[in-house]
Amino acid sequence: MENGNIVVLFRCPAPESGEFMYKRTLMHAETVEIPRRIAEQIELNDLNIARVVAHIRAIAPKLIVTCARGSSSHAATYAKYLFELTLGVPVATFAPSVASIYGARLKFEGTLFLAISQSGRSPDLIASATVARDCGAYVVAIVNDEESPLCAIAHDVIPIRAGPEQSVAATK
Repeated sequence: MENGNIVVLFRCPAPESGEFMYKRTLMHAETVEIPRRIAEQIELNDLNIARVVAHIRAIAPKLIVTCARGSSSHAATYAKYLFELTLGVPVATFAPSVASIYGARLKFEGTLFLAISQSGRSPDLIASATVARDCGAYVVAIVNDEESPLCAIAHDVIPIRAGPEQSVAATK
């Protein structure tokens, strides 16, 4: 126990003796932050979420489109289940290259476009959100970096508020 917190250490062989030693890892430190960060998200995002919910109710989308890459796409898949099971609205996944490489313009009128990104700085997600907004979608960004270009494009932002990522990609 350290400063009132339980500390779990990584057990690994010591190179010089073959004995096991324990090392702290950044990934562990970030992982144990999760319960506190979730509580903060709920408290600090209350007004943001209420605004987004009110807008979703007002537009009553017939389709929700998610756009994400990497581990954020797993969050998008989870959101898909939540939206389809609770709202009965189908959710589709947008392929970022449709906007970033092919420059396609789609019929997004009345659609909720949910862009999920830890950094909010991926050029293909920025291009996708820009096209979606320009083509009539209501764009909501879920991001950790509130100063990101993706936030500037979105109509509304729900900050992840997970803090800086220090260990490896996808811990936040």
